Amino acid sequence: MTRGEKQKNRRTNNGKRYRIRYDRIVILILVLIVLAVVITSCVKAFFGKEEPDNLNSSQSFSNGTSVSVETSTTSQEINTFVSAETTVSVEYTTETESVSSTDSVTSTTKTLLSGYTTETHSNDDIYKGDLVLVNAEYDYKFYEDDINPITLFDNKSDSYGAGDFVTRLDKNVLKQLNEMIDAYAESKYLDSTSIFILDGYRTYDEQVERHINGKSRTFEAGYTDYHTGRTFDMFCSDTFDEIGYAYFSPTGNYRWFAQNAGNYGFIMRFPEGKEEITGENARTYTYRYIGVPHAVYINSNNLCMEEYIELIKTHTNENPLEITAGGQNYAVYYVPAEENKTDVPVPSGKMYKVSGNNADGFIVTVIE
Repeated sequence: MTRGEKQKNRRTNNGKRYRIRYDRIVILILVLIVLAVVITSCVKAFFGKEEPDNLNSSQSFSNGTSVSVETSTTSQEINTFVSAETTVSVEYTTETESVSSTDSVTSTTKTLLSGYTTETHSNDDIYKGDLVLVNAEYDYKFYEDDINPITLFDNKSDSYGAGDFVTRLDKNVLKQLNEMIDAYAESKYLDSTSIFILDGYRTYDEQVERHINGKSRTFEAGYTDYHTGRTFDMFCSDTFDEIGYAYFSPTGNYRWFAQNAGNYGFIMRFPEGKEEITGENARTYTYRYIGVPHAVYINSNNLCMEEYIELIKTHTNENPLEITAGGQNYAVYYVPAEENKTDVPVPSGKMYKVSGNNADGFIVTVIE
């Protein structure tokens, strides 16, 4: 083969080697597209169809009314009809939290009546407030921010006396006590009375000593109402018995207290006829501050504190206990405590107070 033929043949072979086959490229692209469609179908079949962000669902309320609710993970306002004639605006909140290592979740729903918002309270708050119940079943927890004990002798009014120099009461309780006995003295046109106060706030260690020495046989340390700083004993020096003075009783010259103590927030802590409920013998001289309107309701309905706390548990913010005291209307309701913290429904634009019950929840008192 000549040199010219070799070069011609090389050029021919080189041209065949680098020739682009567009038909094969098209076929390859089609094969890849088919594979992509097949893979996508398999993935959707395995994992399921995606859900939209918002779902329309129907929720049934306790009165049997069903409403359509647009659910999301944020708070929003919806309208629902409670009856054919009344429309109530309800705030509907959905909260979700993971309950296992899998993708399963639980939803907690809360409804708030129009005009209500929430106030978050920790579990510690269950054991604070004027309505904490302390008895043989429920012990006092001694949270420092619950009360502010001050000495009676240095802060009392001139209308009554102090039995010693060390008895203490919570600052707010002592203020109310001063106002109550001052009002009694004014009603009798007296500059001062024969009433004096003994026993008040007791520390845990003080109660241990009293219990051991037999001065407080029925109250073990931690389980006496005196720990609250809201309980005290009243005595009278105008009559005498074997101890040199008399235990107070709201009778005779002191009948005024039976009719008016509730207006200042005080109740007889261990009334007659309630011994099996309170676990203590009746004592006409031991008083406890719980605040208005609770004291008014207890005194008017012949209840003890234990009975009242149980009664409040039957009332929610949708069905509060309505009380009138001193010409003022109040609404009182119970909110059960949740784990770790509780979002307590409270009214917007109204005065209210939240107290723990020292057991399992909160009591809200609203001024209407």
